[in-house]
Amino acid sequence: MEVVVREVMVPKSRNRRVTERDLAILRWVGRWYGVTADQVAREFIGKELLPSQQVVYRRLRALVELGLLDSAQLVGKRAKVFWLTRAAMDLVNAPGNSGTPNITEYHHDLAVVDLALHIGQIRPDDELITEREIRSRDTPNQYEASAPTYSVTTGVNERGRRYPDLVGVRTDGTVWAHELERTRKPRPRLVRNMLLYVNADHISYAMYWAFPELLQNIESAAEEANRASVELGRGKKIAVQLWNADERRSG
Repeated sequence: MEVVVREVMVPKSRNRRVTERDLAILRWVGRWYGVTADQVAREFIGKELLPSQQVVYRRLRALVELGLLDSAQLVGKRAKVFWLTRAAMDLVNAPGNSGTPNITEYHHDLAVVDLALHIGQIRPDDELITEREIRSRDTPNQYEASAPTYSVTTGVNERGRRYPDLVGVRTDGTVWAHELERTRKPRPRLVRNMLLYVNADHISYAMYWAFPELLQNIESAAEEANRASVELGRGKKIAVQLWNADERRSG
């Protein structure tokens, strides 16, 4: 792979050279609220863009030194988390605002990255859109108006929106919303959330990925939502899949 370098002006640093592979890392990290080094390694070593974990760790350290990545070990996790600085967002033209990961959503957000890596393995032709990207498409001046959005209305008002954890667009145009359920919710609340996707014309199906201890409750909610969906003439739009413990790689 030919490596192209660019001169980048970084505050409080002399000119440094950033490779195209560094830019690819920054663009990918910018799709998420935060990622671990292990997740970066699985994305880029898996696609043979970087040769080893050692190289991944070295490039991440360099990008932190350049002021293009921030990192921290957040509460309750041993793995260090990386996210884009404002300088990096400007460099790669990433939409949205820079900022530290949301501590209340920290575990969930990292688990969603793992889920996306898993979906990328089993359905490599799907175009995956992240929650951060979906939210940016709903924000004025972030994307061109023609960019499709995949949020769904809550029915309260046009400002009330629900954002899927991920959306996968298949080659035939079928749109799958993906939700990762890792904390217990009352079944009526789950059913209400599922019905938002049932009533959304731009969402073909919604896949709920359930941690093992939550599977029965989510399957029961999906059965109720699908009965309503069939009565509305929309067919069964809600599917449930076990999220296996072996697929939880965020640490």
